[in-house]
Amino acid sequence: MKSFIKTTFFITFFIAILSFTACGSKEEELTKVNKLPHYSQVTAIENKDDTAEVFKIENNSLYNIGNVESVLDMVYNIKNSLYIYSVNISKGENLNNNKLVIIKDEKRKELKDFYSAVDLKINSSADKLAFRTFSKDAQESAEGLKIYDINNKKYIDIKSKVLVSGNLYQWIDENRIIYYGVIEGQKNSNKIYLYDFNSNKEEVYLDNINGYCMYFTPINKDILFLARQGDKSKLYYYDSTGKKIKSVEGNIEEIYKSKADLKNGHIFLAAGEDEVNRALYKFSSEDLKLERITYDFPKQVDVLSGIGLDEQGNIYFSGIQNESEKDKKEVFMYDNKEHSINLISNHEGKYSVYSSVKS
Repeated sequence: MKSFIKTTFFITFFIAILSFTACGSKEEELTKVNKLPHYSQVTAIENKDDTAEVFKIENNSLYNIGNVESVLDMVYNIKNSLYIYSVNISKGENLNNNKLVIIKDEKRKELKDFYSAVDLKINSSADKLAFRTFSKDAQESAEGLKIYDINNKKYIDIKSKVLVSGNLYQWIDENRIIYYGVIEGQKNSNKIYLYDFNSNKEEVYLDNINGYCMYFTPINKDILFLARQGDKSKLYYYDSTGKKIKSVEGNIEEIYKSKADLKNGHIFLAAGEDEVNRALYKFSSEDLKLERITYDFPKQVDVLSGIGLDEQGNIYFSGIQNESEKDKKEVFMYDNKEHSINLISNHEGKYSVYSSVKS
């Protein structure tokens, strides 16, 4: 009898454990999103107090298409119905405490296993998100580069010893990402590395940086990068086919944002010759020429508010006419055919500009 009771107990206990495990392993039930704005290739977001007005940009004009919660940053891909927002939770002394809202096929998921997440970048197939995080309200709490598998809702482990420098990472296709960094304890290891998620292997992509890399942006497999030696910065172009580094004429000291126009072989840069003189530039990969686009109109390019690119190769950005009022910005368009700057917003606001990542 005692043996029967003991056996019955263990069977019941085992079934209970299995039931608990099965319940715990169920896929997270995601929230349905009912009123998502119909985003266009280029989008302007005007942040207000707790919400943000969303504007599609078409025919040289802004059209209000709805609102979302106030956002710090956004990346999206229209074709794959993917929209990712960085949403503020609270403002710290050094960093914003935020969460990431991922909307895929009208289903919402949140990531908030960090204090702050910044520098969001999705790959061309819109199934992987790269970003970096901080564990608390301090710059020294940086946790490095994270890769999130959007379809399978889990982080991907990167088998790398490279300490990635800040936000210096970019996707070059759907399964490969390049980043600049160093290997701790290894001399002369400051290089641009490539990681292939198909093979889970890492290799050196660009060995000789000519100093310390301050910024880089790929155009197909080539790279435009800014390097610093001492107190002087210099722009270079890496030709991946010939494996040659070529010098680019220009006086840029810092690059803040960039957007590559693969169709026309251009890279647009929100950059500065110094801390005051900031403008929009166009780089041509065909003749390696750097051209300054904006001068007095607008008086100042808001270098942190993003750059949008439409199907015709036109560029959209935020600018400031009254330099004493930094929050009063307007949206401008650079017409790539007419080579002209046009004001397209009809009122001032806290605008940021984004464009859909192309598949």
